[in-house]
Amino acid sequence: MKDPSGPARKTISFAVMLRDLRKARSLTQQELAAAAGLSVDAVSALERGRRTEPQPHTVRSLASALQLRDADRTALLSTLGRAGDGALEMPSRTLVTHPPMPPATPVVGRDDEVAEVVAALRAAAGRLVTLTGPGGVGKTTVALVAAQAVGADHPGGAFFADLTDVTDPDDVLAVVARAAGSQADTVSGLAAHLAGAAVLLVLDNLERVAACAPQLVELLSACPDAVVLATSRVPLRVRREREIRIAPLGPAAAVRLFGERLAAAGAPSPPTSGKNDGPVPQLCRRADGLPLAIELLAAAAARLGPRALLDRVDQLAELPVAGPRDLPARQRTMAATIEWSCRMLGPAARRLLPRLAMVPGSFSLDAVDAIAAPDAAGTVGAFAELLEHSLVARGDVGQIVRFRLLEPVRRHALETLEPADREQARRGVAQWALRAARERGARIRGRGDMTAVEQVEVDRGVLRIGFDQLVDARRHDDAAELLWSVWLPLWMNGHTREGLAWTDRLHEDDLSERGRARWLVARAGFYRVAADLFAGAERAMRLAERIDDASLAAEAGIFASAAALRLEDFDGSAALLARAEAHVTQRLDVGNDVWAAVQVPIGRGDRALLRGDRHAAAQHWRAAAATAQELDSGFSVAAVLAECAQAARGEGRLDDAAVMLAVADELGPQRGGHRPRAHLAGVAAALAADLGDVESAQWWEGVAVSGAARSDADELGERFRELVRRADTVSGRA
Repeated sequence: MKDPSGPARKTISFAVMLRDLRKARSLTQQELAAAAGLSVDAVSALERGRRTEPQPHTVRSLASALQLRDADRTALLSTLGRAGDGALEMPSRTLVTHPPMPPATPVVGRDDEVAEVVAALRAAAGRLVTLTGPGGVGKTTVALVAAQAVGADHPGGAFFADLTDVTDPDDVLAVVARAAGSQADTVSGLAAHLAGAAVLLVLDNLERVAACAPQLVELLSACPDAVVLATSRVPLRVRREREIRIAPLGPAAAVRLFGERLAAAGAPSPPTSGKNDGPVPQLCRRADGLPLAIELLAAAAARLGPRALLDRVDQLAELPVAGPRDLPARQRTMAATIEWSCRMLGPAARRLLPRLAMVPGSFSLDAVDAIAAPDAAGTVGAFAELLEHSLVARGDVGQIVRFRLLEPVRRHALETLEPADREQARRGVAQWALRAARERGARIRGRGDMTAVEQVEVDRGVLRIGFDQLVDARRHDDAAELLWSVWLPLWMNGHTREGLAWTDRLHEDDLSERGRARWLVARAGFYRVAADLFAGAERAMRLAERIDDASLAAEAGIFASAAALRLEDFDGSAALLARAEAHVTQRLDVGNDVWAAVQVPIGRGDRALLRGDRHAAAQHWRAAAATAQELDSGFSVAAVLAECAQAARGEGRLDDAAVMLAVADELGPQRGGHRPRAHLAGVAAALAADLGDVESAQWWEGVAVSGAARSDADELGERFRELVRRADTVSGRA
């Protein structure tokens, strides 16, 4: 006779344990239900003992949502007795050979990646291919499409094993075997089952059990006709592996995916105007091209509207709607996806990540130690770990190595940064930023080092943090020195507005005479063509001469002369430029102060242009370029003229801007290949648009994007001359 109390005790034990585990993690029933993909009523019924036989997939979902360790998971399942045995089995999916299971939704923007994976799988050495990349980038989707494409190559079958819930590398083979229809749990057992069969094993989410890689290599050695296609946030690091990194979507594909997901939710698709300043392109940039983040944002936008969502997205810790229910709980929010990666990090990497999140944009490896201070001893290893887990991305520009956090990762990690860690990191960054600014500023002014200009651009976000910390710590003179050291590269990279925001954080009364002179020079530099800054630039010159700083005095004199030109005080401008030149030639070593030496003839060219003498202006600019070349400087007069052309556009002097661009193209870059010419093309595109020449503007935009590779030098020269003719016609000079 059965004991009637047995089942009741068993059910109550499950209910009590589930409730205790939930409360231990400070979760409400609603939160647990959302994480597990269940209804609140279902969780309530289980905790009350009203539901006595939960389905295996329900138990697995609860265990995953509670993030149970193996021991807790086993204890929970054991309370169900024999009914829990089924729940102990891992879920698996089999892809039949003709055809493999397609992704659940249409795939956008992955043709190139799929083609690369297919080629790798069909190559002689492609028997272990691992797709790596950050969480939410679409590795599984690419793997499924590629598996479908090569299905005919594997008549023995294609089998899919989801390893998300596996935590012990020794359990991987058993899960893979079950996906392939076997009960084996060893390499030899699975090899015997697959003997002679040309099979494809698609192993999804290997990152937590990457240590199983040697067993996979052993399996492939025993099964010469088998191929493994794996997805993982980290590489498996075995010699047979071919790693293919799956990158975020490009801007066009991201917008297309956003539109398709909006349409699938019954919302109107965004207009396809090609502009990148609308709410949908901006939301895609916030998602940093991560397909999962785009899908989640699109789901929210379908309810709120793209513009309303964009206006509120900075205030949202989580998106206002949950992700699709057919996704795993770890992928229903970006926070859950990122947390999944973070749980696999070591302590040093977990502490470094939120500190790096302080930096918007990119940063150099040189800055990482300062951000990590005072924990710099283990920084290299921690940073390498973040790179391996795809939480930090590398994106070099030319010879400059730069790193960045994908924006969804950065925003999430920043929320976990402790105030004490933030302040500690800011102090370290401030010290580094002041040293780096001094060194790079000296290289730029001294030898015209354009590499240093790029380095300032890479670390602009870090330098801004350091500047803000110096101001907050009332180290005003140090902040003024940092500002003066980097104003030139900021200006050359088009960050005038940001530079002015920096200067607004300082006040004259808080500065010494030297600090005040540096602050005034930097301010004049950002407003170098504004007439109302003449007084400030001239005052900076007097201050610099009083403290006997010839370099600073020359710099201030150059700006004061430029300001006087805009006031049409040609004699006063010439006198100020002569004073600046005297400081350069009599007191400075021009071989180590190239910037000032080159700026004097550039200033003369500006004066000639404003007097209407284009021939003389071009001669002065060519003399400036010759001076830079004689001094073996990387300083690009062409790049300076491009920025001057931008300023002339702002003043409505379109004909002068066109002349500057044409001469800049004739001069060409001193060093650096196509990048300066591509920058000239970008300014030319804006100028053509100002002139109402849409066709020409589009042509120049194409040149700017392609780095001038789509046209030869003769054609470019003729196009620049045509721009001058067009500007003269519009201005009435023709």
